Amino acid sequence: MPAVPEGLVTGLSASRSLLVKGSKLYSPTGKDEDAVLSSPSMIMEMELACVEAISGIVGASAGFHVDVKHVAPAARGSTVETTATLTEIDGKKLRFEVETRLGGDLIGFGSHRRAIVQS
Repeated sequence: MPAVPEGLVTGLSASRSLLVKGSKLYSPTGKDEDAVLSSPSMIMEMELACVEAISGIVGASAGFHVDVKHVAPAARGSTVETTATLTEIDGKKLRFEVETRLGGDLIGFGSHRRAIVQS
């Protein structure tokens, strides 16, 4: 089994804030007034939070599995916070628990897996 990079331990975590606007929006009705945070934008924030959690320890990683649920909307102009926590290390494969919140409300959650491609 490949050596785990020094400092890579479960529990590493990072959070990101995102203002919901512009290209981060999707309207299920096609009307601007109904636009909310898109699922792809939420998932991208989750991936970026995972990368930030291991930055400085892992040179490069690639996502290979996303399993999330987008359970509530976030309106245009709101700010969401996404957190990723490293929960499992299996050689070069990493598992993160991810969640996105709007204030105290959970709007998305799940897991994301990444593979270390450069230590």
